[in-house]
Amino acid sequence: MSKTAWIWVVVAIILIGGVFWWISQASAPAPVDQGASSSATQGSNTDQNGAASVGANVGANVGLAPMSATVTYDGSSFSPASVTIAKGGTVNFVDSAGSSMWVASGQHPTHTTYDGTSESVHCAAGYSGAAPFDQCGTGASYSFTFTKVETWGYHDHRNASAHGTVIVQ
Repeated sequence: MSKTAWIWVVVAIILIGGVFWWISQASAPAPVDQGASSSATQGSNTDQNGAASVGANVGANVGLAPMSATVTYDGSSFSPASVTIAKGGTVNFVDSAGSSMWVASGQHPTHTTYDGTSESVHCAAGYSGAAPFDQCGTGASYSFTFTKVETWGYHDHRNASAHGTVIVQ
């Protein structure tokens, strides 16, 4: 085979390979932008007392989170310890042991993380500010609707070693 014929064979192989590559790229799913601009991918970790540290990756399933979740409390721990919900979603906390839990946001004992007010302020009679992520007393159940995207630590105020996280996307 002549040198010119070999050049045409190589050109044909490159062209055919390029066509196959282009077709495979056109049918491949678009990459998910886990995004520098999306606040849903940046959250915070919490320690056992609900203290926050910035920088956790919340996850790639933004927009796929459920609108509600249920967490049970057995008197010593929450289950599941971490739930993910969509912004505007509600978490229902249920005391399965009859021990009268007191669900409160981090950081123990002030509970200031979610709304910026302390437990002594937002649990006072007549408080009319933003909804705190704080049960403000013991009870058999507590529901809270999350309107802020982030990872929120919580604990049982009566047993701060019982803690968990709510990831809001």
